[in-house]
Amino acid sequence: MVNEDSSKSNVKAARHKPIYNSESLNRAMELAITDKNFLDNCMNLLKDLKFPALKSNIVSYVKNATNDADVVSLFESLDGYIRFKDQYHVLKAIEENDPKKKTANQITDETRKNPIHTQRNNHSKANSIKLRR
Repeated sequence: MVNEDSSKSNVKAARHKPIYNSESLNRAMELAITDKNFLDNCMNLLKDLKFPALKSNIVSYVKNATNDADVVSLFESLDGYIRFKDQYHVLKAIEENDPKKKTANQITDETRKNPIHTQRNNHSKANSIKLRR
């Protein structure tokens, strides 16, 4: 008689609770996009935070400063792998999720097909920065 390991033949499942509430994250982003005062107030919370800072540092700092779930959720939407340099860097990371701003900064298909380079002109040595000194 062959003795089989029963753990290999059983399939088990476990239910995991999500770390973040997607409804809260979406509501916070919607507020940040539509309400400039909300976004400004959120950014003002970071004025005394020591930078550079990771998302975890920012979220901990904000949780100590406010109990507002929408404010905390806004900062929880940040990328956890970025070391943010300053408040402006955090603001730009949040604004990346604004569809209007994202669209305005994207490269169009036409630009991809026909790129326009800003430095098309050939500069002579007479116009060289080094030679002007």
